[in-house]
Amino acid sequence: MKDSITIAVYCSAVDSLPEHWQEGARVTGRWIGSRSATLVYGGVAAGLMTTVAQATHDAGGRVVGVVPTRRREWASPYNDIVVPTSDLNERKGTMQLLADAFVVLPGGYGTLDEFSTSFSYINFTDQPDKAIIIYNPDGLYDPLLEQLRRMVDAGLLRPAALKVLRVATRPEEIAEALDTIFPQ
Repeated sequence: MKDSITIAVYCSAVDSLPEHWQEGARVTGRWIGSRSATLVYGGVAAGLMTTVAQATHDAGGRVVGVVPTRRREWASPYNDIVVPTSDLNERKGTMQLLADAFVVLPGGYGTLDEFSTSFSYINFTDQPDKAIIIYNPDGLYDPLLEQLRRMVDAGLLRPAALKVLRVATRPEEIAEALDTIFPQ
């Protein structure tokens, strides 16, 4: 295993989300920081992105914000490095190449797009050593997970494709899943 771990986090830019959703972001950031690892994320100062970046920073981790140029004025002050990209597609590609694993926190259509692209990337490039942890508080992602199972049942998706997924329903399960993927 390489010396440094990089975790890509996909999440909402919406403020004032439920506390246990925010705690999932804090747990993720603290885990990254406690391992002297690197967070790579959307890089703007908003919502769960701020929460995970601050937790990573405060715990001693490195924070890499991948920010589209049209959003550069929104870059987070917690970023140690800002990687400018021309658009969202380049941002996703950059994050995928840098990441050893992915954490999907609550988010909207952008988060779903990032998840789908990373899920496809891992499976299409046959990288089973990379994993995606989905934080699923309050069953938020139940319909997505059911859709993936339906696709397997219909023969549209290989069952092995789902092996890269780990689902956490409580914040502490995110850290437990990361510990399983990256044992000390």
